[in-house]
Amino acid sequence: MRACTSKSLFAVLILFAAASSALGATATSSFSNFTYSYAVTPAAGEALRSFHVYTSLSECDAGHYYNRVMPAGWMFDIVAMDDRCVITFWTEGDALPVGETANFGFVHYCAPCCHSWFLSDEGSSDPLANVVDDDENHSEPCNIPAEFAGQCGGEGLLLAPIYPVGVPADADTWSGVKASYR
Repeated sequence: MRACTSKSLFAVLILFAAASSALGATATSSFSNFTYSYAVTPAAGEALRSFHVYTSLSECDAGHYYNRVMPAGWMFDIVAMDDRCVITFWTEGDALPVGETANFGFVHYCAPCCHSWFLSDEGSSDPLANVVDDDENHSEPCNIPAEFAGQCGGEGLLLAPIYPVGVPADADTWSGVKASYR
């Protein structure tokens, strides 16, 4: 009986270890009135010092990202890489506290699309940083607003800007919309 109990306990421990290693950070996004918001919550064992979101190469101008939101001591950068751009928040300081949600975001006057993301334990804007966790390990919804759902067909789980979308002739232009939110 004792050997059976030890084997059962060992099996439970292996199952628990496998389940806990499969859990990772959560990263979600939202879009409202040209404000892109991200919530990142590190899981146990993850020392997160950078958060990267891919977007189109046309949106690789840091001057188009306003009212940036990030934890104290974090920095923001836009890095071109091959045929896309990487929006990066990073710190050279302490990693995000495990289990506590950190908020990131910005205002950008372009429509949203679903994009890929990754988290790193390296504190830099390097888009080739060591990947600790990414969207391939997750299934959280992209949360794209219904009015933009059919415009981009992008893959990924987080929202990020795409090129400006056309507006009907009788509607405000993008520069008009942009001016009304300043």
